[in-house]
Amino acid sequence: MFDARFYRRYYVDPRTRVASREDAVRLGRFVCGYAAYLGFAVRRVLDAGCGLGHFRGPVRQAFPKARYVGLETSDYLCRRFGWLNESVSDYAPKEAFDLVFCHDVLQYLDDRSAVRALSNLGRLSRGALYFSVLTAEDWRRNADRARTDSGVRLRPAAWYQARLRRHFRHLGGGFLVRRGFDPLLWELERPWV
Repeated sequence: MFDARFYRRYYVDPRTRVASREDAVRLGRFVCGYAAYLGFAVRRVLDAGCGLGHFRGPVRQAFPKARYVGLETSDYLCRRFGWLNESVSDYAPKEAFDLVFCHDVLQYLDDRSAVRALSNLGRLSRGALYFSVLTAEDWRRNADRARTDSGVRLRPAAWYQARLRRHFRHLGGGFLVRRGFDPLLWELERPWV
């Protein structure tokens, strides 16, 4: 499924891609900038489901001494870019990461694997997590259905939120921090309820 044709359609071809490389780079800069603003010392970064590796550039720019690990299940991309061929559900490194990206990955996993992945994200991240996923609500209200892959599992946002809350606190913009880390946030910087 995750072969050259898949990535050409959804990530490369300007006529059919869901987002551009520039979109991903802007997002990566935001995440890295927010992590730096909050005072995270970022030495190890995991990009779980890294795809074409668009976050690697912003990570290197923001944290030039950090080690970037690209995790991917696509045999095609692992051969092409040298990513680590593992699933976020099962990956068990010896050391956790200061910053973890998990961008639009879990909608491709069945429920059991997605639950394992969410739990594993709690072990993989010792600091910050950027997390996004296509939800059932996004499919109804936000997704460009002509460009977005429909061969996914659509779950309600609350399904993910309940599991992420066990390990993380949401600060807005898809940026989460480990429970116990209490950054100084001014009142209007905090997520509004």
